[in-house]
Amino acid sequence: MPNIVTNNLMFFLPMAFAGLVLFGEVPVASKFVRTVLRGIGALGGALIALLVLEVLPVLI
Repeated sequence: MPNIVTNNLMFFLPMAFAGLVLFGEVPVASKFVRTVLRGIGALGGALIALLVLEVLPVLI
């Protein structure tokens, strides 16, 4: 079970937003595909935030 501290949860929103912006800027013609890419980016950013929050304490 991961040890998630509530203060660290504030890190998820900026990372999810960064993923949303990064994947949302991919030039595609379809509005549906752009929305799907934004969702994937937000989930990817949140997963990277979780990975960073769980791995950094182990490395220190």
